[in-house]
Amino acid sequence: MKFDASAASFLLAFIGALSGWIAWWHNKLKFEKQQATQIAVAAAEKALNDKRNFDHLVRNQAEISKNIAYGFQDIENQIADQNNELREIKAWLIRCKPAE
Repeated sequence: MKFDASAASFLLAFIGALSGWIAWWHNKLKFEKQQATQIAVAAAEKALNDKRNFDHLVRNQAEISKNIAYGFQDIENQIADQNNELREIKAWLIRCKPAE
């Protein structure tokens, strides 16, 4: 059997090209998997951040409502105190009114 250099070089080139294609395909699949994982992680982080922001807004709204109620209660207490002081002043003026 005679050694055929062209067949051997074709076979080596084919094996080299095939191994290069297999390596490229493997890296492409690995990259696509990593990319899909990164997209899923980003979507999960966004969903978590959106939920956290919404919960924060709900807590802030509840706190604002509570503070408004406390503010109105404080205003009502101040008005009641002023009414009591006005009654005391009126009673003092009526009592201390000089006889005419």
